Amino acid sequence: MRKSTAESLKTALENPALAQSFSGIRTYFGPGPGISDADFSLAAAYGYGYCPQFLSGVEKATLLIGHDPRPTGDAIADALARGFLAGAGRIGVKIKIIDLGVITTPLLQTAVRELKVIGGVMVTASHNPLTDNGFKFLTGNHPTDPEDAPAGALLSSARMALLVATVRRIAESEGETFAGDLGRIDDETFRRAFGRGEDHRHRIKAERAYLDFVGEEWGVEPHCLKPLTLGPALLDPNGGAACGINARVLEHFGVRTIETNARLGYPEHPIDTDGIDPRTGKHVLLRVAQATYAAGARFGVAFDYDADRGNLVLPGTDESAMIPPQKVAALSVGLALAHRKRRRRNGLLAVVMSDSTSGASVEMAELFGAKVFTVETGEINVVTRMRQLREEGYDAPIGVEGANGGAVFGRSTCRDGLQTALCAALADESPEMPDEWMRALRHRQPAPARVSSLRLPDMLSLIPAYHTIMLKMKAPALSHAEVKARMESCFVDTFWPELSKVYISYEFANYEGARKVERRTGDESGGWRIDLRAEEGRDFLFARGSRTEAGVWRIIVDSPDHTRASELGRVAHEMFQSVSGD
Repeated sequence: MRKSTAESLKTALENPALAQSFSGIRTYFGPGPGISDADFSLAAAYGYGYCPQFLSGVEKATLLIGHDPRPTGDAIADALARGFLAGAGRIGVKIKIIDLGVITTPLLQTAVRELKVIGGVMVTASHNPLTDNGFKFLTGNHPTDPEDAPAGALLSSARMALLVATVRRIAESEGETFAGDLGRIDDETFRRAFGRGEDHRHRIKAERAYLDFVGEEWGVEPHCLKPLTLGPALLDPNGGAACGINARVLEHFGVRTIETNARLGYPEHPIDTDGIDPRTGKHVLLRVAQATYAAGARFGVAFDYDADRGNLVLPGTDESAMIPPQKVAALSVGLALAHRKRRRRNGLLAVVMSDSTSGASVEMAELFGAKVFTVETGEINVVTRMRQLREEGYDAPIGVEGANGGAVFGRSTCRDGLQTALCAALADESPEMPDEWMRALRHRQPAPARVSSLRLPDMLSLIPAYHTIMLKMKAPALSHAEVKARMESCFVDTFWPELSKVYISYEFANYEGARKVERRTGDESGGWRIDLRAEEGRDFLFARGSRTEAGVWRIIVDSPDHTRASELGRVAHEMFQSVSGD
């Protein structure tokens, strides 16, 4: 047993498909429902290593586990739970583990706060294929590092790096101890601590807390005993964790819903809703827009598998009905700030955005009088900075996480596709929202004769137009630091003489975690960005090496001017080819 477990862990860590980052752990787990010995050891080792960080100094503790509907979810949850028990036993802490079963990430993170537990873990691979899976650990209600995000959020990058290093150390020098502690968790010990399946009592309590939280955030009363007045909205959970629950929540607040592809665990199209369906060669969101049109809905929402992202569409039969993720982000920024203005909240307004967010969101924030703070790409960086700003006296009603358009609303600790849907419903039907929208954007075009007639498509048409180009390129096996250094030299020496005819100035902008820094430090795995100032508007060129695919870089060019965007796209392509030796 001991030898097998220790060797299996080493095998798992050598798997080239394994991704370990501050966003969590992900790898290929197979079709399920069972998992290999190596993958069991990997999950158990992470549960084992998590305990010393978060359970030290307490006598007893409660942890939460939830998962999306992937076939391997239950097996991974069991492995993590056994690891928790073994790790807690090693430091002399008695623990209870609450199994919340299939659940959305936003709901699980709310449960951590409502149930006042010390931590937890969500088993999910988000938008990746069903055969992939992973897990992301959460902070809890326990004194932590002041740089940490609030309870229920992902671990800070520093804490996650420490956990990754701990598991590596276990594999290299503490494998026998780990295997022995794990072997002492017999079935009876496991059953007493983990229960006999989903804990319905605690899940109901968590759902009620989530309803209260969302209702308070958006200032909407429950409509349980009243007619449904908003919508209808078409919801496509695609067999994921949003099945049923998101429709119930929206209807609780008066939004009529129509669900499609809502058979739990049976997706009808690729899980990545912001991609191409290989069976049809068409964008996945096109079928959602067509279904929205056929159902007579006002708009549609496609959720990823753990429902922390919601992609919006209008009803239509072609791709013009799809709303690009960066435009969804800008819409969410405007709606969240309009909502704050409508409730007449006083104080300094702030919006946090990751360094790959389009200037459309920046411009929307500024139009509504908010100050923009930029952080390194990563949900935890956005959430952490929002907390810090509140402690500094700001009201931070929304944060935007990157090019995928995911938004963190209010005091949430993660992106939430359901709140994206709710704010779209309020925008489409609320009589008060159009007034605030037009007050901020009235200079963009003449106000309609009746502002109250302003609907979601009209609001979208008033969002500042930005042209965003996204590239995925391959580089040889160079370090991220080397690629960035080469790009800086190449830009200055080769391309700036030409671009200086168009732009007034440029600046290399470096972000690490929740702060802007003068020079990059650490492992250089964050984003690299050039801000360019023109006489009219601001552009940027952003590049970030993948943490999960060796040699793969994602490049984003963003500009309010189509000609400048096209030229920057050419520069980005040629510059990357030059520095990579291709």
